[in-house]
Amino acid sequence: MDNFLEEQNNISLLIKDIPTISGVYMFLNSNGDIIYIGKAVNLKNRVSSYFRANNSLNSAKRAMVREVVNIEIKPCDGEIEALILESNLIKKYNPKYNVLLKDDKSYSYLVWTKENFPRIFVAHKTYIDKNPDKLEYLGPFISGESLRKTLKILRRHFPYRSCKTMPKTPCIYYKLGKCDAPCIKNIDKISYRENLNTIIDIMKGKSKSILKKLHIQMQSYAKLQKFEQALEIKHQIEALEKVSLHKGIIQTSKSYKHKYLEELQSLLKLDKLPKRIEGYDSSHFHGDKAVVSMVVFENAKPAKDQYRKFRIQLPPEGGDDFYNLNQALTRRFKRKDWPIPDLILIDGGKGQLSTVIKVQQKGNIEFKSIPIISLAKRLEEIYIPDRDKPILLPKSAKPLQILQQVRDEAHRFAVTYHRKLRDKLPK
Repeated sequence: MDNFLEEQNNISLLIKDIPTISGVYMFLNSNGDIIYIGKAVNLKNRVSSYFRANNSLNSAKRAMVREVVNIEIKPCDGEIEALILESNLIKKYNPKYNVLLKDDKSYSYLVWTKENFPRIFVAHKTYIDKNPDKLEYLGPFISGESLRKTLKILRRHFPYRSCKTMPKTPCIYYKLGKCDAPCIKNIDKISYRENLNTIIDIMKGKSKSILKKLHIQMQSYAKLQKFEQALEIKHQIEALEKVSLHKGIIQTSKSYKHKYLEELQSLLKLDKLPKRIEGYDSSHFHGDKAVVSMVVFENAKPAKDQYRKFRIQLPPEGGDDFYNLNQALTRRFKRKDWPIPDLILIDGGKGQLSTVIKVQQKGNIEFKSIPIISLAKRLEEIYIPDRDKPILLPKSAKPLQILQQVRDEAHRFAVTYHRKLRDKLPK
């Protein structure tokens, strides 16, 4: 029972650090196996709901919750990206509780018919199995509702047919601009198929290759002086590039992350773009098995192959985060063979930051000009050297969210390593 309570306390710490953003969450058991994968518009709220004392979980979910010892998250730029990532990860890992909690027959699939002008719709596996020669499909997707919502959004810019039988006159969707009316030969087979393929590729997460194709098409139409068609393609490109996923259309997250890094650079008055950020956090149990984690984010994305962990030698009794950071960063600043970061982020407040600054001044010359900041959990205050008051940003500020992701990942990695060391102790 004590072990269970300890695990729940650790889970509470993990939940505390989960950001309120869209993404995918993964529950792991004591063996490090992924036992459940889900998606959420608000990761913190969704994950928290599993561990509330007054929740109304069924017996299978209660059993799942008791197995959870670690939580990993994968931030996304919105609901559509989360939907696609959730589907791909479930197919990759096949978590046992995703299977137990939802029968395979109740999963949803994106389906299109084998016709000259394919009909696009959402269906279950039972329907597909009854019509194998008439259909093609993509999936499975956990949430049929989310899949339908995604198609509804995409249809505004990539019209398609949804009627079971081709009518003799255009329906309401043609008037709304959501169908190109193949029923009256308003669109040829090739153009219609291109639209369909675009939707399929988007649902596979291939927005980058789609944008490349659309640019080529737009240029071709422009050379042929087919300006109306070129303008239509231009609108599709703009929809994919500029409209936020939270408003309903897939975007290329790379350019947005670059923009957010530029905002972070401006906020912190950095000499260059913080493409490589290193995050550090300390974890221990009253000083026992003290560790410090180092995580790396490149272009605002985790670079897990570059993560490092420091086992603290002779940690003070009762625990001392300042001592732990001093020892870990001293060792880090001696490593010339590791890439030099553009920014270092410490999990903590002014005291932790001051400790690391002192270590920096004693380290190799290559590290003495690296900007170092800290991010405190209480009010998400950003502390900067030689500044009396911290920077406070609204929760919606993208620079803050980038720093939170680095800080939270450093915390997760430190806690996970610390737990592994403690688990090796004789029972």
